[in-house]
Amino acid sequence: MSTSNEPHSLLNCTVKELADYSISGAASLPSAYFSHCPAVAEAEPVVNEEIPTIDVSLLKNGTPEERSRVILDIGRACEEWGCFNVVNHGISESLQTAMMEAFSKFFNLTEEEKKYYTKTNLWEPVCHGTSTNLMGKDVRFWRDFLRVFVYPVFHSPDKPNDFRTISEEYALKTREIYNELLRAIWESLDLDVSFMEESLELKSSSQTLVGNLYPPCPQPELVLGLPPHSDPCLLSLLMQNKGFNGLQVLHNGKWIVIQLVPRSLLFLTGDIIEIVSNGRYKSIVHRVMVSSESTRISVGSQVTPPIENVTIAPAPKLLERTNCSTIFRGITYKEFLALKYQHNSMNSIMDFIKV
Repeated sequence: MSTSNEPHSLLNCTVKELADYSISGAASLPSAYFSHCPAVAEAEPVVNEEIPTIDVSLLKNGTPEERSRVILDIGRACEEWGCFNVVNHGISESLQTAMMEAFSKFFNLTEEEKKYYTKTNLWEPVCHGTSTNLMGKDVRFWRDFLRVFVYPVFHSPDKPNDFRTISEEYALKTREIYNELLRAIWESLDLDVSFMEESLELKSSSQTLVGNLYPPCPQPELVLGLPPHSDPCLLSLLMQNKGFNGLQVLHNGKWIVIQLVPRSLLFLTGDIIEIVSNGRYKSIVHRVMVSSESTRISVGSQVTPPIENVTIAPAPKLLERTNCSTIFRGITYKEFLALKYQHNSMNSIMDFIKV
């Protein structure tokens, strides 16, 4: 398929460009995007089910009894679900809206303006890309993204003009939330908070903001926004615009459509938490479906250990107290990431690091 006004091969287009072409009457998508089989999809159970909702303000402002109850609730949600709605998190509605709009403005820049940030190295401080390839070189996904490293060194694209100010404040607020949540997670596992912060070098941890754009797709039944995967981090905090609920999590063999509570953030357990907890807390597998009518934008904040010199392994005190054998071998975070991106996203790399 081609049109006279296409600037380059369709497989080199951003997803936003492809969506614009389809609106203007272009034919079907390149077959590389057909990663979802309708026959298989019909056999997959997809249900609407409420996930846990946790009031995190009680971690700082509640009574000792309320705080203890919230920590138990967080532990139970991490063990049984791997995700939960975070409410009363302290980020104003105006800041959430401004952050969402800032990413939207970036995606609406001209392709030439965005191309400055289009990198082949995903570790660039500011990286714009499309169709992240997790399953093989011939498979594409219906997603454009902007990933920005915001801690320990803050970075930002130059455009839009207000992106730097908004993202700096949003990054600080989300960092305060995930620091509080990590302390609660360590306490729920009866682990010493200071020891865990030192062993994972969390004071030198990295924080990224990732904006994801999923524009209307002309053939949504054949396409995925993102395939089933878990996140190679400690935790993710996610918000999304109103409209199509494209995010689904895998729970007890069923895909659950995530219905976010208004103004809430979605907490997702990452791979590192699963390793440190020796498998007690599972990293949540999730995927993104797309719509033929609605544009979905999500903004995620992730925290990871430093890439160098940190060994990820089950917490020794947890193994000692529970009298359990370790199920994962120790691995540096750099080695873990290399394994993660070497293997098909449909297969958990946890099998490769089991003892």
